[in-house]
Amino acid sequence: MTENQVPAWTPAGDLTAVPANDNQLRALGAAIGKTPDGSMFNRVMEMTNLPLSNPKRAFGVRKPSAQFIPPVALIEESVVMGLGAAKYGAFNWQDSPVDATTYYSAAMRHLLQWFSGEDVDKESGASHLAHVRACMAILIDAAASGKLIDDRPKCASASEAVDRLKVAA
Repeated sequence: MTENQVPAWTPAGDLTAVPANDNQLRALGAAIGKTPDGSMFNRVMEMTNLPLSNPKRAFGVRKPSAQFIPPVALIEESVVMGLGAAKYGAFNWQDSPVDATTYYSAAMRHLLQWFSGEDVDKESGASHLAHVRACMAILIDAAASGKLIDDRPKCASASEAVDRLKVAA
């Protein structure tokens, strides 16, 4: 470790050297192929424009940041999650595995209702978009905790179709 670096812990728990200032961090980004290209790393660095002399900040800036999630979205989603907790039980998907298609279908219904001009779900009185977020949160959490039954159909690649059908600009 040089005098211009500060110690930090890696995700594996190893002590390593982290650049002590913004220029060193940008040099590190360039060394690993993160140049001013619109990447999340660079956008975070450009938006915050704060010095990295504090070791906690120098390490923390590399972790996922909740500051980019709009608070109103979290609040609306929490309302829907609360309604679901009252109706089905809090964190019910952690008690019994859930199938992907149930939550995918619910999310798509809410998204289609919103897209067709209906902002609020008639049954719950909550935002259709917050219902979509809640469905996605359950899928993400169930997958991460091993409680997701992956019953997605084995169909053609959507990514391939998007790439193939792009309209030239």
